[in-house]
Amino acid sequence: MKTSSARAIASMSLICLALGGCSSTPQRVVDEIVTSWREHRTLPNIDETLTIESAYRVQTRSVRAKLQDTRPAGFKAGLTSPPAQARFKTNDAVAGVLFKEGALRSADTVSLRELRGLHIEVEMAMRISAPIEKPLADVTALRAHIDGVAPAIELPNLDYSQPQTLDAIDIVATNVAAAKYIVGEFIPPQQRDPNAVDIRLACNDKEMFTGKGSDSLGDQWRAALFLVNKMLEQGWKIERGQILLTGALGRMLPATTGRCVASYYANDATKEIPWATLEINVTE
Repeated sequence: MKTSSARAIASMSLICLALGGCSSTPQRVVDEIVTSWREHRTLPNIDETLTIESAYRVQTRSVRAKLQDTRPAGFKAGLTSPPAQARFKTNDAVAGVLFKEGALRSADTVSLRELRGLHIEVEMAMRISAPIEKPLADVTALRAHIDGVAPAIELPNLDYSQPQTLDAIDIVATNVAAAKYIVGEFIPPQQRDPNAVDIRLACNDKEMFTGKGSDSLGDQWRAALFLVNKMLEQGWKIERGQILLTGALGRMLPATTGRCVASYYANDATKEIPWATLEINVTE
């Protein structure tokens, strides 16, 4: 449990980070995370003296070290439903960075041997059409920067040394467990309201859960606005062609071997119209 004394230490850590690092703890955490990514090790649980704010700084430093001179493929929202937030002991959504090497195609195969903490989330994606250089005031401003929406599957890897004690600080510092993802075909948002979408996930021909577009923060556009502004706050540039994954619809499912198919339906208030399917194959 985070204690008041630990929070006091965390405040000092934030000052150190702002001044360039007078404590070795944040850099040690960054080094552990980057090494875990590079060597495919189990991720560490994070120093309890960190706050959410300093955890985002750890995330940014870790991700920049991994990216080196390349740019992010996009950004991802997480913990966008009350059950997910309760599980990780927070009242807020979180955000992270997507790597280009994480992109898969529908029907690709992933291995549990390589991604030991693999989970499956059915999501929506949005595509940036014009750079965003400063925080946006509202959804109307955001819509002017989005030229497409698409079905998506995210495959976060929650492979942590102590999964039973995970909280939002661990999740944020380690880039919201970003690993692999699949994005389908984009269509203009004028043709498909991302909130008026129903989804079903079936694995090995068994329905696992259902969901709807508004599961993410109650509104896809609100979730995307949160994500854009949070990432700008962390110093990232939002550039043309980048994608936004706006959070899980339904729930997050631990992966098991077999074939999982996400089916999307456009809901026009009178009937469901099949829209798209994406699938992922999971092996040992």
